[in-house]
Amino acid sequence: MGDSLSSSVVGVSIHHAALLRELQQARPDDPFVTWRADSLSIEGLATEDDHVAWTGRRRGRTELWATVLGDDAKRATGLLRALDRLDPLDGVTVHASAYGSLPQEFRAPVTSQWCLWSLAANRITGATHRFAAQATILDLDDSRIDELLKHSDSAHIFAGAPGIIRWAGVERNGRLLAVAGQEVEVSGAAHLVSVCCDPEFRGMGYARAVCSRLVVEADSDGSPVTILEMYAANAAGRALYAAIGFTEVRQYRSGLLTPRISVTEDAA
Repeated sequence: MGDSLSSSVVGVSIHHAALLRELQQARPDDPFVTWRADSLSIEGLATEDDHVAWTGRRRGRTELWATVLGDDAKRATGLLRALDRLDPLDGVTVHASAYGSLPQEFRAPVTSQWCLWSLAANRITGATHRFAAQATILDLDDSRIDELLKHSDSAHIFAGAPGIIRWAGVERNGRLLAVAGQEVEVSGAAHLVSVCCDPEFRGMGYARAVCSRLVVEADSDGSPVTILEMYAANAAGRALYAAIGFTEVRQYRSGLLTPRISVTEDAA
């Protein structure tokens, strides 16, 4: 394993398109690779058969994160060690099924368990269009967005943030009751972020309306799929996204290896 693994570890000199091809060849049917992996941000890559790992830095952050795809904890550990030798890792994301068997060196003091959900454009239903009709498109810098997002413990993308192409909201008499934002991945996938509903108006279908509006808008843009991330324990979110037509892809565990930095996830 050691010799074959070391020969597959590469640095930033390799072309980004080649990086993506290597990921896709190793895991051709993995939606994370197809829609979520950003080849432009990859700094190092390691592969072993159908297990892949890469490093990168999140937007606006300096910590180096490693993402490992594969259920075999032993192979995941080998890939993490290979990348850690290239550049010491600050944080890890791995399949939730493999995390519990990782050695202590790659087990974070605090972790979040989250899941990736997807909805292909060809699976959007008439019901989603009907839900969408309740929501409107907001100005990108609408000051009400940040006020509403104070009710969310997971939102970390706010009005005026770079990368956001639109916000959808449900309004009543000038008051913003629910909101969701949309980014576009390098892959062309639409990515829903910062989904939030005013606590006074939860259970009325408003979060479903804003998410549906963005799904419909993304379809009009030509996006082949819409994705989102949420904390795995969010039962209300599960019911919401399933009602729109999203399906869960997989669960992951993420954490910073250094406790001095708090954990944040792109969890809607």
